[in-house]
Amino acid sequence: MESSASPLRIFYLEDNPLIVFHIEAMIEDLGHVFAGSASSFADLVGRIETIEVDGVLVDIDLADGRTGPAAAKWLRQRGIPSIFVTGQGAIAAEYPETALATIGKPVSESELAEKLELFRRTNSTSKTI
Repeated sequence: MESSASPLRIFYLEDNPLIVFHIEAMIEDLGHVFAGSASSFADLVGRIETIEVDGVLVDIDLADGRTGPAAAKWLRQRGIPSIFVTGQGAIAAEYPETALATIGKPVSESELAEKLELFRRTNSTSKTI
């Protein structure tokens, strides 16, 4: 189910490597570019300067605690859109201005494809975080 538009560069903030691997495969199957991942907000801040992205998928609970909402806010302040990917939809709903949308776990490829297009509508060019 590839997109006919140009591929998006997607980064994933998630601390479970099996979920990262699964989402990476779906992103690539959809014809987009998996730009990497980080397991914590601190890891994101520490190494993101060189990564060019169109958007970031963000889990709520990361290796350094419930820091996903703070990471999404930090990204938004830098002009980088994010989408929550979480099994904790009620917590994500507490941050309606922070992320563009929420994708519930387990993630379906069709919902991922639909929500990734929000990054395209939000951005005209990739940004370095």
